[in-house]
Amino acid sequence: MELLQALLLGIKSIHIKSLIFGILVFLSCSASAQYVKIKGVITDSFSKEPIPFVNVVFKGKNVGTTSDLNGKYALDSQWGSSTLIFSSIGYEVQEVDLDESNYQVINIELVPKSQELQTFEITSKKQQYRNKENPAVILIRNVLEHRDENRGKLFDYFEYEKYSKSEYDLNNFTETWLDSKGMEGFQILRDYIDTSELNGKPFVPIVIQEKLATVYERNQGKDSKEIVVATKISGTDDGNFSSGIDQFMTKIGGDVDIYESSILLFDKSFTSPIAAIGPTIYKYYITDSTEIEGVVYKKLSFLPRNHTMTAFTGYMWVGDSTANYGVQKIELNLDKRMNINFLDDMRVTQEFERDSTIGWILIKDIMIVDFQPLGKTLGVFNTKTVSYSNFKVNVERPDEFYKGLNSIVYLPEEEIKSDQYWIEHRHEDLSKGEEGIYFLADSIQNIKQFKVFNTVVQLLGTAYLEVKKVDIGPMTSLVSYNTVEGIRVRAGFRTNLNFSKTWRFTGWGAYGLEDKRFKYFGQAEYYWNKNPYRRLLVSYEENTYQPGLVISNIPPDHYLLSFRRTPSTNMFYEQTIKIQYDHEWFNGLTNTFELNLKNISATRFNPLIHAVTNEVEPSITDNSFTLATRFSLNERFIQGDFKREPIKTISPIFTLKLKYSDPVFGSDYQYGQVYLSIEKRFMPGIFGFTDVEIETAKIFGKVPYPLLLIHRGNETLTYQKTAYNMMNFMEFASDQAIALFLEHHFDGLIFGFLPGVRHFKTRVVVGGKILVGNVTEKNRNIDDPDLILKPERLSSLQGQPYVEGSIGIENIFSIFRIDLVKRFTYLEAPNIGNLLGVKGLGPRIAFKLKF
Repeated sequence: MELLQALLLGIKSIHIKSLIFGILVFLSCSASAQYVKIKGVITDSFSKEPIPFVNVVFKGKNVGTTSDLNGKYALDSQWGSSTLIFSSIGYEVQEVDLDESNYQVINIELVPKSQELQTFEITSKKQQYRNKENPAVILIRNVLEHRDENRGKLFDYFEYEKYSKSEYDLNNFTETWLDSKGMEGFQILRDYIDTSELNGKPFVPIVIQEKLATVYERNQGKDSKEIVVATKISGTDDGNFSSGIDQFMTKIGGDVDIYESSILLFDKSFTSPIAAIGPTIYKYYITDSTEIEGVVYKKLSFLPRNHTMTAFTGYMWVGDSTANYGVQKIELNLDKRMNINFLDDMRVTQEFERDSTIGWILIKDIMIVDFQPLGKTLGVFNTKTVSYSNFKVNVERPDEFYKGLNSIVYLPEEEIKSDQYWIEHRHEDLSKGEEGIYFLADSIQNIKQFKVFNTVVQLLGTAYLEVKKVDIGPMTSLVSYNTVEGIRVRAGFRTNLNFSKTWRFTGWGAYGLEDKRFKYFGQAEYYWNKNPYRRLLVSYEENTYQPGLVISNIPPDHYLLSFRRTPSTNMFYEQTIKIQYDHEWFNGLTNTFELNLKNISATRFNPLIHAVTNEVEPSITDNSFTLATRFSLNERFIQGDFKREPIKTISPIFTLKLKYSDPVFGSDYQYGQVYLSIEKRFMPGIFGFTDVEIETAKIFGKVPYPLLLIHRGNETLTYQKTAYNMMNFMEFASDQAIALFLEHHFDGLIFGFLPGVRHFKTRVVVGGKILVGNVTEKNRNIDDPDLILKPERLSSLQGQPYVEGSIGIENIFSIFRIDLVKRFTYLEAPNIGNLLGVKGLGPRIAFKLKF
């Protein structure tokens, strides 16, 4: 999983653990919401033409919407009232009483006012919208012409203080739910209930994270350094989590710069309404005007030309030429029909102020997101409030200050500030509900019903069952099957934070009913620090080993891997002692030092036979040292209890591994190996995003075939992004190779234009993989007595590349992805699979949660 998995990791690292999701699951099981759905069309009573931008609001509530370009509106809420109010500039206000039915169609004709408002310049549907000579488009072009001047980045040096507050709230619950059977322990929630300004839903604050930083910019914003001086998580004393949840919030939505051409939110690239291509993506309308201190401001409303585009709806107040056409306020909203999962509502509001010296500067930024992971039951608000102050210009700082690869730096003492410090330095006081979050979270943890459901949520999310100081599992590997072992049974454990925050022990034992052999694993880890990441690991493992099996996030004995296309006769036994040290020098640069003492031995199906003498080799000893370097500029991550989960961004990721094995270490062979991979995500706005990865590897020296580069196959029905899904396990090997992986996600761009299909919010994804490699002469000389005779099923890629492509549909029911994968080369090979008589064609399925 991506986002939601990261959120579960983050929340679990708080002492409230799965607090939010546990409550969501528990309360949703005992509640059913009564929603009212209203839709209709709003037209002019005189011209009969549709009216866009009409405000439709439940009387006395903060619940409403606006009509689109065709005058259509839709409301879906349980927090409304019995009366709807329709209002628009230039029209008389109308109130309509609702009946008691759940589904209603209300078409309204608004009566124009007698006086004409010159600022009301909406073009009706029947009059074709044009950019040419359109006053609204002329105004946005003036904004574009002056946007660089109004960004506040024209100075050689610019710095300011930045205070941010991120709050999580439970929403969408009713008094009826709290009165239902089994809810007696949750009555404490009543004392913290508030009402959202976004959509009128009641909510209870659960977690708040605060951050205070100073931002320094140089060369008109080209060089930037943010120094975080203080962070705090209310409701926890977990010192590893503050930085992690702050970086997770950038996954949802980082700093929104409306003057940038694209805005990254929810893993998508939105076109800004203030972008050079804005007039081709949006339709603009002047819908109001006002005068403030002699400056005339016009309200410029905007809508995407197609609601499936990754673009906003909203408005901005723009000053006239005396204000340099600066934006004084902007509000960005999302059309609920947009192809984004688990999102019920969102609003970004930014306020700007004009300073006589600096010009236009952003002073406040509020982003409210309403997540509905469980449908129309309970949800989670996330409100991020950022304020800016103490602006300084042309305060020169030395070049060394801006050096370094990370633009965000956390001071060592940023998580140990006193309560008095926060009282003095936060830009706004916490509300009563926010101040009581620690007490609320602690109280909920002790509720019996919550403990039960918290256990269920953790078991479903991690496959481990927490029993005091240890976690039992994973449950997905209790029973599995392979040809070598037959039925395999396994039991294991790992310690948790209740045992130690710095030490972690993991162990398991397994037994094969067919080969009648025990397998073992034991591991000890010590964490000097988790941010920056410093870890020492020592482990011993005696287990079966399948060359070419690399399935992400799934252990090799997962029960799903019991089902594969071919018998697992090409496995080995393996004994490994590993000593590994991970050292993160700074955020984004990590070195891993690894010593592996490995012994590979044959199974009854897969003997090791010398090529010339036909002598049986009992085992191969491969003792090696590996130095790995992973670099990703300003990498963001979520720090869990022990595991760290990186967050995918547009920054490239470089991984370099250098491996060396020598008889001096006790090895049977002397060789070196170099591996390099580069990953990059491209986000071309409305066209979705593309993931590209290039990897290459080379072995220097002579090695037996089990030590060659065994290319990653996949004989399961699951789709694997960086494996060759129509390649068998241990089908191809090389001692030098290069590969290219491409995958483009259209994010609803194609299906969004198809009537009858776009309603389901499915998305098209296409991919391609090319692998070029070969085995050099020194490793394929059959007359060399040092080499091991390779099995008949293992081949090299001599002559032509391996190529496969795929096309799929993702976001099925928001969680499934189905691909049709086609293998284009080496079709004469046995056991490659076929579908409908087409060789090399096969279906694959994946489970993925994402926005």
